[in-house]
Amino acid sequence: MTIAGEDARHLARVLRAQPGDRITATDGRGNLYEVVLTIVTPETVRGEVLAAGPDRAEPPLKITLFQSILKGEKMDWVLQKGTEVGITAFVPFLSARTIARPAPNQYAKKQERWQSIVTAAAKQSGRGLIPPVHPVTPWPAVPPMLTDQFTLVAWEGETTRSLRQALSQREQLSAVQLVIGPEGGFASEEVSALVRQGALSVSLGPRILRAETAGPLAAGLLLYHYDALEPAPSTFASNGR
Repeated sequence: MTIAGEDARHLARVLRAQPGDRITATDGRGNLYEVVLTIVTPETVRGEVLAAGPDRAEPPLKITLFQSILKGEKMDWVLQKGTEVGITAFVPFLSARTIARPAPNQYAKKQERWQSIVTAAAKQSGRGLIPPVHPVTPWPAVPPMLTDQFTLVAWEGETTRSLRQALSQREQLSAVQLVIGPEGGFASEEVSALVRQGALSVSLGPRILRAETAGPLAAGLLLYHYDALEPAPSTFASNGR
C-alpha cells in the first residue's frame, strides 16, 4: 500500500511514524486495512497490508442529507458535524429561500471545498467511509431524486407528525433521505412537491431550530432510534494510531 499527499506528510511529520509501525488505513469506501510501514517520507509512505476488513463502526442505516445551502460557516458546520455523527452522503441544493447562492461557475469549487471539510472530519472521527458531497443541485431536480425512497423533510409548519411518529411506521430501515431547508425555511409549495413524491413532513419539536442544527440533530436521532449508536468492536486490535 502507498500513501501520498497530505496523509503522508501527516504520518511523517505530525505522527512521526517510523518503519515497523502498524497503522490502520482506509480506502474511504468503508474498508479498513492493518498495515505495517516499510518506508516513511513526507512525500510517500509505503507499507505491507497485514489484514483487511469492513469498518464495523459505520452505521448500517445510510442517511443522505439533502441540505439547502447555508451562509458561510454554517454550511461548513453541517458538513463537519454531520460527518462526525454518521451521515453517509450530502446533497447541497438551492431552494426558494436559499440566501447563499453561488454562481454556477463556482459550483465545482464549492463542492471541492466542502468535500475537503468532510474528508478531514471523517479522518478525525475515525470513519472508514468518506461521505461524498454531491454537486450543487437546483431545486427542480430535487423532488425527482427522491422518488421511491423513504424521505423525511423537516418542516416547522408540520404540527401533527413528529419524527418519532414517522419512524414508528418503519420497524426496519436501511436508508433514509433527510431534507433540510435554508435559514428562512421551506416554502409551503416546496414541501408539497416533496410530499407528492412520497416524502413525510415531520416536526423536530416545539422549538425552532437553526438551519445548521436541524440536519445533524435529526441524523443523530435517526441513528439512535435504529440502534446505530451502540458501541462496535474494532476491526483490528488497537495499534496506537
